[in-house]
Amino acid sequence: MYEGETELRAKRKTLSLLTDEARKVVEGVRIVLYAYNEFLKENNDAVVKYIEEAKKVEDEVEKYRRSLIKELMSMGNIIMNREDVLRSAYAIEGIVNYVYSIIFRLGQIDPRIFKKFKIEKELEELILMSIDAVQRMNEVVRMLTINPQKVPEIAVELENIEKVIDIKYRTLSMKLPNTLSNVIEAFLVLDILDRIETLSDECLRATDAVTILALGI
Repeated sequence: MYEGETELRAKRKTLSLLTDEARKVVEGVRIVLYAYNEFLKENNDAVVKYIEEAKKVEDEVEKYRRSLIKELMSMGNIIMNREDVLRSAYAIEGIVNYVYSIIFRLGQIDPRIFKKFKIEKELEELILMSIDAVQRMNEVVRMLTINPQKVPEIAVELENIEKVIDIKYRTLSMKLPNTLSNVIEAFLVLDILDRIETLSDECLRATDAVTILALGI
């Protein structure tokens, strides 16, 4: 992929930016759990604060991706698989876009709905599994600079986590319409569940992109 000292520096720079982007996404998805805990306490002010934090993280991730594009453009044709690098960067950014939307929607719904139908614990478990998925994705990105050959192995671990998340999501989504009498409330809860599940799907998509990138290193 690279030849000579210039190419080596280019590799380190681009992978460093990609690693920073993935690390920031991990920080962002953890905010979902913090916001959810405050949401259950009916602390709306704290939820609003976390909405603002999620937006800041989203902006920071975008800055990393823009910096990576700028770096790639300045390098010209030094990096042969620029498309794979960019595909990975955009896929990673796609994950954090769901963080803001999930927390925002928590601020639009009454937490007593979750408590009334005893689904608050199950939703917390789904969020924790999603965090685990993002952490695995981050590990995949880190392996690009440490041991690219290990990327497929970690990717399989993420696939297994995503399968468990799918099962959990389907179980909850089938349960909610039977317990919520208010159609609007049901829609809001299902929308949150759907976005959490989609976040894990985006992790898998990003990992696939990084795996392809690892093949060229």
